[in-house]
Amino acid sequence: MVSLDVVHASNARLRELGPGLVALFVGGTSGIGEYTLKAFVKHSVSPRVYLVGRNASSAERIIEECRGLNKDGKIEFIKADVSELAEVDRACKEIAAKEKSINLILQTQGNLNLRGRDESPEGLARKFTLNFYSRMRFTSNLLPLLRAATTSPPGFARSVSVLGAGHEGSINLDDLELKTTFSTTTCADQSITMNDFMAEQFAAREPSVSFMQTSPGVVNTGLARELPFWARVAMKGLTPVVKLFATGADETGERQLFHATSGMYPPAKPLAGSAVASGVPLPTGMAIGTGSDGKVGSGGYIVSPVGDITGNAKLLSDYRAKGVSQIVWDHAYSIFERVQKLNESRNAS
Repeated sequence: MVSLDVVHASNARLRELGPGLVALFVGGTSGIGEYTLKAFVKHSVSPRVYLVGRNASSAERIIEECRGLNKDGKIEFIKADVSELAEVDRACKEIAAKEKSINLILQTQGNLNLRGRDESPEGLARKFTLNFYSRMRFTSNLLPLLRAATTSPPGFARSVSVLGAGHEGSINLDDLELKTTFSTTTCADQSITMNDFMAEQFAAREPSVSFMQTSPGVVNTGLARELPFWARVAMKGLTPVVKLFATGADETGERQLFHATSGMYPPAKPLAGSAVASGVPLPTGMAIGTGSDGKVGSGGYIVSPVGDITGNAKLLSDYRAKGVSQIVWDHAYSIFERVQKLNESRNAS
């Protein structure tokens, strides 16, 4: 466990990475994304932040509150429903038109609705798209900007998917997109494990950038608003109990910012000659994390709410031996190609 004192001390040193860090927060108009965005703005020097989400009024509130945290920060809202990949592509194009590099991508998009397989016009389950496809698409689309950030000081670039690290479940290799076997449980199990492999595969291909899936633990984020009435009533009744062991907003934001910026989770090959290319330098006595492939500092990490390396090692090892990591990678890109052709056809008609 990384102590909260270490977390605060590390985040306070974020300014050592210099002014003008560029960050993207997807799903940052509430909950964990909002908490982490505010922590990033508070601790960085003249940051440029892109906030992607659906709720414009929440974005306006967050932007106004961030002005009080850092008057030199610049935050721009991009309204998009990223349960559709066309919207992901549009948001990425807007960012790429304005920035040559990006230092941090942090994604928290998701929902808690119980509607079953809610299919988008792209033929994909919206919930599964939020949990996996959209996250991989953002990272894939913006790889050139992440790569560019590693070629000049501070040389720091990282992509973080906040979902359920450590709670991996089985993957249905006969139904990778959950076309016929979708349920809330199967979606969670499959998307969490696929996020692990996403980080692992990107890290192997992009050794100057670090990638990770983290878990926030139990946090009262307000996502229950998307549940049906009976479930919201039940959740409200459980709120006093949940508060006893839930992590507060400030601590959640600070801990996720630590995961997103600490040198504890370096890329495999950081920019030579830069003390901060791996992130905020670790204090004496702290060890670099072990990647999901079992190698220290390999660039792809599965991280618990308190900063420890986690993950269902046996499950992932068994899948890895069967080539599932590569299968997941190939599947995602086949989905991207299929959806792109579909959208091009729809736009042409």
